[in-house]
Amino acid sequence: MITDAVLPIVATSFFLAGVSALLILLLRILKELKIDPKANRRIWEVASWKVDLKRGLAILMAVGLIAVASLTSWVNRELRLYSPVVPGIPLGTITVMEERGKLPRLVYSSIDKEGREALEVFPVRDATYRMKGERIRWASELNFLGLAEHFKISQIEFYPKSRDNSGRSTFSVDVRRGSTAL
Repeated sequence: MITDAVLPIVATSFFLAGVSALLILLLRILKELKIDPKANRRIWEVASWKVDLKRGLAILMAVGLIAVASLTSWVNRELRLYSPVVPGIPLGTITVMEERGKLPRLVYSSIDKEGREALEVFPVRDATYRMKGERIRWASELNFLGLAEHFKISQIEFYPKSRDNSGRSTFSVDVRRGSTAL
C-alpha cells in the first residue's frame, strides 16, 4: 500500500533537505577561506553581520528540517505497533481454551498489516476479564499520509469470578504488541 510508505518518504525528504542545506552552507564557508601567501596558512575573510544573520537562519532552518524528519520517523515507527481500523475486518480474536486438568488459557490473536497472525497466550485464573485498548483518530485531511484510524490492545485485566471471593485480587497483563506508547 502506497500510504504505508508516505511517512518514511516525507521523513527522508526532510532529512535530506536539512543535511543538504548544512553541507551547502559548510562548502560556502570553506570557499571563503583565503590563503595568506606570507604566512602560508588559511585566514578568514571578515563577513558582514547580514551574511552571519543569513547563515544563522539557514542553520536554524536546516536543523528544523532535520528535527521534523526525526519526529515524522518516530511517529511512523510508533504507528507500526497499531493496527489500522478497516470497517468489516476484525482487529483480532479472543479464545478461551480449557483442557482437562490444566489452567485455562486466553489466546489473543491479531493480524498485522502483512497478513501474518500474531498469537499471545495468557493463563486465566478466572474467566472474567476486560480488555483495554488505545485508539488514535487523525483528522480526515491527513488520510493521504496513511494516518487513518489505528487501534491496539494494550492490556488485559483479569477479575475474580465471584464478588464474594475477597482472597483473590485483580491482576493485569500487558499485551506485548502494545509495549510502547505513542
